[in-house]
Amino acid sequence: MNRSPDVVVVGGGVIGCAVAYYAAKRGLRVTLVDRPQRGRATSASAGGLWPLGESVGLGCGVIFYKAMAGLGSLPDGVHGPGQLPKVFLDFAVRSNAMFPDLAEALRETGGLDVEFERTSLLFLMYDEGDVAFAKPLWEHCPCGRDLTEWLTPEELARAEPAVTREVRGALRFHGDDQVNPYRLAEAFRTSARSLGATVVTHTEVTGLRVESGRVTAVETATGAIPCGLVVNAAGAWAPEIGRMAGVEIPVRPVRGQILGTEALPDVLSACLSTTDCYLAQKQHGEVIIGSTTEEVGYETGVTPAAMKALAAGAVRAVPFLKDVRVKRVWSGLRPGTPDELPILGPVEGLDGYLNACGHFRTGILNAPLTGLLVSEMIAGATPSFPAELFLLSRFSGAIRRADNR
Repeated sequence: MNRSPDVVVVGGGVIGCAVAYYAAKRGLRVTLVDRPQRGRATSASAGGLWPLGESVGLGCGVIFYKAMAGLGSLPDGVHGPGQLPKVFLDFAVRSNAMFPDLAEALRETGGLDVEFERTSLLFLMYDEGDVAFAKPLWEHCPCGRDLTEWLTPEELARAEPAVTREVRGALRFHGDDQVNPYRLAEAFRTSARSLGATVVTHTEVTGLRVESGRVTAVETATGAIPCGLVVNAAGAWAPEIGRMAGVEIPVRPVRGQILGTEALPDVLSACLSTTDCYLAQKQHGEVIIGSTTEEVGYETGVTPAAMKALAAGAVRAVPFLKDVRVKRVWSGLRPGTPDELPILGPVEGLDGYLNACGHFRTGILNAPLTGLLVSEMIAGATPSFPAELFLLSRFSGAIRRADNR
């Protein structure tokens, strides 16, 4: 006799697939329901695993800062990319440390290589403003000086011959590496299925059945799926799922436009972050150049202005790219939150429901620990990492409305 799943995971991006994988690995009965959405955040990522860089505002954080500065949305006295709380760095470092063993486990279980590479992240310093921003990061790195390295222009030229000589130097973040984001999501999904999870594709969730303050089923266009618990991993669309259970989730779509070059010989050994863009060369030779930070709702198009700006930033960093062809351009919608931190865990007053959303620009990096942590919550086990600061309740007014059933 078929039994109802212990958990239904809503959303088939990298976060949902990670939750499904770790839950199935625990022996739980898992159903993953996915309706592929154009602009899913996984597609807005270069696959950078940059816990140090992102925690201090580099990577996409630099672009985010420039966007906020242009809108006049920065707090008084803020003159550079903002650093995220120490709890975020701790979470990101812990998640990043899982990748070497995880990559091997996913290869063994699902047969897919996620292309994990130890590359490091280099922040290029073009002027004294960049130097002033980078110097305290180097001198007071929250993870210790051994994880950062100050490169003179001469040292940078030896390490990365293709990088422009028009720099004051670079700050290297050791341990900030990369994977292939598409392969990671697919490897989680395939491995979850190999461990017994049911994957329901191209299926829209139309409602959550709530009875006496508990979610008891996920309603879809093809019928209801009774379950013990539901995980909202719907990315930028998480608010839609939350409202089905009377929960308001402060997640919004933040568009990131990206371009990719034709396959090239080895040009970069490290990932690069500049005040204009980031660059990451993948194993198949493509250089990924990103990424804008735009508040345009659910618009998933690309714009000539953004492509021109990203291309100019890339050529400024790596002049060799001037004569290289662009192979593709695209965009994705990151799930932004007011404090740039994910929303994880239960909601007060609603049983049978967990959040796993709001990862903004760090979904790839934080997928492993998110998947593990949420799977532990599902199983009622002691969490591997304190989740209190990631709960929905940290937002004023973000409480569950009266039962709408």
